[in-house]
Amino acid sequence: MPEPDSLSRPSGAQIRDRLIEAAAEEFAERGYDRARVQDIARRAGLSTGAIYGNFRNKAELLAEAVDYGLASTSHRLGQALDRGASPAEVLRLITTDSSGTRLRMWAPLVSEALAAARRDAEVARRVHTALGRVESRLTDLVTLAQRDGSFSSELDAAACARLMLCVSIGMDVLTALSVEGPDHDGWLTLMHHLFAGLTNR
Repeated sequence: MPEPDSLSRPSGAQIRDRLIEAAAEEFAERGYDRARVQDIARRAGLSTGAIYGNFRNKAELLAEAVDYGLASTSHRLGQALDRGASPAEVLRLITTDSSGTRLRMWAPLVSEALAAARRDAEVARRVHTALGRVESRLTDLVTLAQRDGSFSSELDAAACARLMLCVSIGMDVLTALSVEGPDHDGWLTLMHHLFAGLTNR
């Protein structure tokens, strides 16, 4: 029978998740270079030993944080499909999402990861892999949209997915740099016309 306090003790997976969430917040707020392992551990309510017991270094933590954010985004898009959204509607969401969470944390995290990837081979490898998974998922969504008749069958699904990825990443980088965006309604109208041009005529 387990000891009483072991029932409330976090599991290894829970500890990893806490550290990854804390790292994502720290990197987004302070930047990758200025973020300290001690501060990440403190934010997670854990010791630095917990970090080194789960991750080799700060670079791996950054890569895991990006993976975590992408997985969360993918899960949210999957939920939209489960609620009855069409593949085309989900793709449109990717290019128009300006929720507070993404503005506060995800956009700066992506920007930091891209910058760190230029200096750290391990971060670059992990970021490339993560972006590859995202692009593959987008390609699948375009293919589904073609099958249900929402998108033209003449489109190259991979090329369309790359366009979606470029728009989304570009929005993140500009947001992280605090570049003032265009009028929100104007952006939505533009995306509406863009997607209208992708449909079967």
